[in-house]
This record gives sequence, structure tokens and C-alpha cells, in this order.
Amino acid sequence: MAERQVIKERARLFPHEGADRLELCKVGAFQLVVRKGEFQDGDPIVIAPERAVLPPHLAQRYVNAETSASYLHGPEHDRVGPVRLRGELSQGVILPGEGLEDLPFGEDLSGHLGITFWEPPIPIHMAGEVAPLPVVGHYMHHDVEQFGIYAGEFQAGEPVLAHEKLHGSQGIYYRTAAGEWLVTSKGLSRNRLTLRENAGNVYWQAARNVGLFEAADAAFLTGEVQVFGEVVPVQKGFTYGTRQPTVFVFKLVHEGHVLPRAEWPTWFVEHAVPLLYEGPFDVATLRGLRNGLETVSGQGMHIREGIVVTPLVPRLTSDGRDLNLKLISDAYAKKETGEEYS
Repeated sequence: MAERQVIKERARLFPHEGADRLELCKVGAFQLVVRKGEFQDGDPIVIAPERAVLPPHLAQRYVNAETSASYLHGPEHDRVGPVRLRGELSQGVILPGEGLEDLPFGEDLSGHLGITFWEPPIPIHMAGEVAPLPVVGHYMHHDVEQFGIYAGEFQAGEPVLAHEKLHGSQGIYYRTAAGEWLVTSKGLSRNRLTLRENAGNVYWQAARNVGLFEAADAAFLTGEVQVFGEVVPVQKGFTYGTRQPTVFVFKLVHEGHVLPRAEWPTWFVEHAVPLLYEGPFDVATLRGLRNGLETVSGQGMHIREGIVVTPLVPRLTSDGRDLNLKLISDAYAKKETGEEYS
């Protein structure tokens, strides 16, 4: 998802496929579900996204006047949580505009408004001693965006891939030009931190268990390499039949160039997240693929989290983000809490 920050941007509206009285509202890279007609394209909106912790004077605005029940999460009822409305994710709350008219567009306003962000406690096997991420040449972050507000970036019928979205945790493996491997997670990476090597850490274990470092070194003799993968099992109830930490690759970068899956060396294809579809972009087909059971174990042990749709040749969206769009399954959406580890 988009980087967590409180931002002011101008609204862009899109149809809600499952509700006539609702529509999707894009604020920056965040998706909101709003009442139809409540906003117009171009309206300025300030959004506090999921996991934002609001100060008391803002939190009290999100209380039901009749029942006195808060719409916010957490023991203090001050934390923004995700909400699905008729199948579409709403990623935050809209802050009242009074007094915010002079705030700048496109900047993180959390400090100005006294808003912080909550992260779930990290289990011991996912934590470890951290070190600063050094300045390196082609280091990237990876996010997937909401299908509802970015699907228009695709042309009807253009070649796309859809791979299964696994319910694990994003592991990031980066080889510097000098040949040193850096290991981190999505959350730590956003804070410019890496994990020192630790035999008990799940991200290091997963890479060692599958031979990722050796495979990358053999496939790419020179240059910087970055491997993004889903590490499992880490989320409660989603083992995918694995007996030890394992990483499934979903993105491969060499010297800052995102490689199309067709150019991946054999080892990476064999250790990739399952590819469910390769064909023309068709909304109905893709929406149908999001549901069902996982295919990793070969036994359908869990519900499928969903799919991620990418162009056959990687490219950016019109606002500069990677064109990787997620469609979450209906069954998983009912279980999602917003407290999953990233």
C-alpha cells in the first residue's frame, strides 16, 4: 500500500462496481469509499490512513452520536482501521477541513496535526538487531496499490500477469555492487533499517533455506541485485504446508532494472509465487481469479488472499508508482484486520 502519511491531495473519483450509492475516491495513492455525490473531482481532502493514531480532539469526531461507540480501533479508540464497504477497501478517514485550508498539498502532515502511526508488536522470530541501511545505488521499495483506483492504467486487452498474493511478510534481499547481502523487511526498509545476520531471524532463515544468495550470485555475476519475496509461514493460520521458513519471489531487479518475469533465471521462476494467469487484461476474468484456495501447498489448505496484477513488461503508473495492483478475495477480506505484519 501507499507509504503511511497524513496527506492533503485533490480528490479523484471512480465508480464502485458493487454499489450504486457509493464511489471510490483516490487521495494521493490511498483509496476511500465515499457516498456518491459527497465529493467532486478536484476537492481538497486531508486523509489519515489506516494505523494512524489520532489525538483526542480528532478522535472524538469519529464517535456515533446515538450510541457513543467509536468508529476507531485500539484500546483507546484512537486508531484508524481499514474498512471494506461492499467489497472495496477504504484505507483511512477524512479529517475535517476547518483550519486545514492553508496546509500544503503532497506533504506528510502527521507532525503538524499531532498524528502518529501504530505498528503491531513484532514477534521475536521476525525481529532482530538492526543496522542503518547504507546509501546504495539502485535500492527500491515495493508496494501494491488498489485495483479499484488504478485499473484504468491498463489498456483493455493488453498482456498482463496475475500471480497469487500470499499471506506472509515481505522480505527484501539486496546485494550491493561490492557483493554484500543486506536483508530487511518492508516495515524496516521504510525506516531505512536492515537486519543483521541472525540464525534465528525468519527473513535470514528463509533465504538460507532456499539457497537464495547462492542462486542470485550464480545468475548475476556482477552488479546490484534486489530480490523481493513473500516469506512464509509468519501469519497466524497460513502455513502453506511449509515446514520451515521459505521465500517465494515476486520481483527481481538487476542494476535498478525491474526484470520481466520472462527474463528471470530458472531458479527464480522455480521459487516464484504461483502464476495464475497470463493473458489479456480483462476485469471480469481477473476479479474471478481473486477467489478460491491457495495453490502453494498443492492441497488448498487456506483461502487465497487474492491476486496481484502486473503488466507483462513492468512499468509505472501515471503518478509514478509501480503498476502492481491487488485484488483481495472476498473470503480473506472478511478476516482482514489491518493488524497483519508487513
